Amino acid sequence: MKNQSLKQEIARTSGIILAAGSATRMGRDKLSLPFRGMPMVQHVINAARESQLNDVTVVLPCNSELEKILDLEGCAVVTSPDRKLGQAESFKTGLRHVKDHTQGAMFFLGDQPLITSETIDRLVWAFSQEPECWVAPIQEGMRGNPITIPASWFDRALELKGDTGARPLLAAQGLALRLVRIHEVGPFLDVDTDTEYQQLLKHYDRKSA
Repeated sequence: MKNQSLKQEIARTSGIILAAGSATRMGRDKLSLPFRGMPMVQHVINAARESQLNDVTVVLPCNSELEKILDLEGCAVVTSPDRKLGQAESFKTGLRHVKDHTQGAMFFLGDQPLITSETIDRLVWAFSQEPECWVAPIQEGMRGNPITIPASWFDRALELKGDTGARPLLAAQGLALRLVRIHEVGPFLDVDTDTEYQQLLKHYDRKSA
C-alpha cells in the first residue's frame, strides 16, 4: 500500500489473502509454521502491505489463533463462516468485503511466503493497463498465484461453490486472461505438505535473505 505520486495512474486493486483453509494435506496449521523468523503467512501479508495495492484483506477462520500471532496492522480482517464449506466460501467472503470499492481483486494464497512486493507491483501495473482482463503470473508455461479478477466478473465469482478458488472460471467463454512473465519463484511455490515445508526450509530459510 505504497504512497507514491503515480498512484492515481494505477487501477484500484484490492489484495485478498486466503488464510482460512483447513490444511488437510499438511495435517496441521501450516500458515503459522515458522519461516525466516515469523509465521509463513506473515510474509504474504508484509509483501501485500508494501506493494501498490490499495488495501489488503486477510480472510481467517472463525476463532483463529492466527489472529493473535500475526501483525495485521493496516489490514482488514474478515472471517470465513465454515472451513467445511470449502475454499470457495473463503474466496467469496473476501470478495464481498471489497467488491463495492475496487476495480480488481488480487487473490493470494497464504502458503506462498516467497511472494514479493515487486512481483505484486508488476501484476498491479499489468492489470492497470487492461483493467477488464484477468491477470496471472506465468513462468515456463506454469501459471501461478496471485490471480487478479476484474470487477466485471465479481458477480459470477460470487456464484462459486466447493473446495476451489477461481480456477473453474478461467475456462469460461469470453474471459480475457493476461499472463505476466515473472522470473521470481514466489508465485509458483506453495506449501501443501510437510515434505514441501522441509524443502522450503532447506532451500530458502536463510537469515540473510
